[in-house]
Amino acid sequence: MPIVFDLVSTDDSRVVVRRSPLADLMALLHCLAEPGHHLDMARDVRVINAELDRPARRQLRAFAPLWARFRLRALLPLDTNRPATFADELTELRHMPAPLFASMVAETIAGGAWERRYGSRDPGASPAEFLELCRAKSEEREELGERFLQDPAVFRDDLTRLLEECHDTFFRSRWGAVVPQVSTAEREVRERLSRDRLGVVLASLTPGGHYLPQTAQVAYDKLQNAFVSCAGRDFVLVPSVFTKPHVVVKYEESQRSPGLPIVVQFPVSEMGAADVPLRDLRMRMAVLSDPGRLELCRHLVNEHCTTGELANRVGMSAQQVSRHLRRLREVGLLDSARDGRLVRHRLKLGAVYSVGHQFLTRLVQ
Repeated sequence: MPIVFDLVSTDDSRVVVRRSPLADLMALLHCLAEPGHHLDMARDVRVINAELDRPARRQLRAFAPLWARFRLRALLPLDTNRPATFADELTELRHMPAPLFASMVAETIAGGAWERRYGSRDPGASPAEFLELCRAKSEEREELGERFLQDPAVFRDDLTRLLEECHDTFFRSRWGAVVPQVSTAEREVRERLSRDRLGVVLASLTPGGHYLPQTAQVAYDKLQNAFVSCAGRDFVLVPSVFTKPHVVVKYEESQRSPGLPIVVQFPVSEMGAADVPLRDLRMRMAVLSDPGRLELCRHLVNEHCTTGELANRVGMSAQQVSRHLRRLREVGLLDSARDGRLVRHRLKLGAVYSVGHQFLTRLVQ
């Protein structure tokens, strides 16, 4: 299920690469809200939670629906300008038009359901409908929705104060440490844009990106379907350290009147990385689901075995074992090496470990 960008008639000069401290703060807040998505950040998450006082942790839990899954669009770049600092972006957030801010918050708290059903309609004009959509997601979202409807201006003030406190408490130092890495990625993507097609560059930002030159399209493997026409639209590409393994894509159709750009926030550590195609991942999972092959895998984890040895151990015929081994080899899960007159087999542990990682990556991308 991909997001497909149709690049026909897209103006490459309207593509901007820019860092965004506010967007990277949201990515880090997502790690705090969904630590299971970011096991490599476990130590940092523990340290950050220790740095926060109890009221701040309580506020972060209350506002978590704004970045736990469906990220708040208002915390990503709103135009192709390049604010230099976190303060610049926070000022932009404070002064963005109230109706636009309200529609973005409603869309996020309701998990996208409000935007799909009611577009940019003011949730305050239909509070019961809005809260019903929030309630269908979770009690936490309903509570945050009620807080928002009580006074959207106060809600925005509380949110910006919380973001400022997070910046001063734990984000400023971490952002300063990763700026060189983000800047390097920024320059590299700009250089790629100067010499390669836009589709090639977009596909290179994530292992789940695929360029389709015949149709001038780029597809991102995500658990949602969308077809986005990019003609006449601005693009903002945002390199990020903290968003891995997610690729965040925002492409509002109903809000095109304000001229919002399409935003792709991508993890700098995965630029140009190889990926197991979704089709191959499904094949690997299907091959491993067979009970007979699982029994063979138990013997192939710790040692090299010949076909005959495996047949004796599991009570299969040599022909049956050979068929199972062939399937494991075809999907890249088995190493076979000749040893004199014998052929010895062993499971490729790295490839097997990666099945779980790739599967989790697909779920959370």
